Amino acid sequence: MRTRKAIADSFSQLDVHDDTVERVSIVPAAGRSTGKVEVALFRHWENRRRLIKFSNVANISVTTDLDVLRQNSPSSTCCAEASVDIAAIQRIIRGQKPSWNLRYDAAIDPLPPKLVSAKQLILFRLRLFGGNIVVLARSFTVGPNPALNRTGRHVSSTWRA
Repeated sequence: MRTRKAIADSFSQLDVHDDTVERVSIVPAAGRSTGKVEVALFRHWENRRRLIKFSNVANISVTTDLDVLRQNSPSSTCCAEASVDIAAIQRIIRGQKPSWNLRYDAAIDPLPPKLVSAKQLILFRLRLFGGNIVVLARSFTVGPNPALNRTGRHVSSTWRA
């Protein structure tokens, strides 16, 4: 089994510079299944599409300025970075709590267990020219994107972890 550090290093070595983000899909956790995030990338000068799939996702944050992305189009990605820094992961988890739009009694507050789970997560960051896609997850895969046709339009998508 690969270590968290090895997985993070592998993600950080991905060459995504000047790719175009075509789609971000979020599949929330339901029942016993875990959350999933997919990012579809297009490398226009090679006419090649790839799909990054994050599994066992705990949190996602997408911050973009769409006007800035448009000005840099079609090259919207800067780089891929990943970290296993537990303090940084916990800061992200704490920072997202206000956006939950829920209040909990201390006895059932999910924040403490989420903070404990930080030691099992990896902070994945896809830096864009105009924003960031930040995913807290346990793993990722990257491969060709068969769900998109040559025009970049979505054909069908079913992904099971």
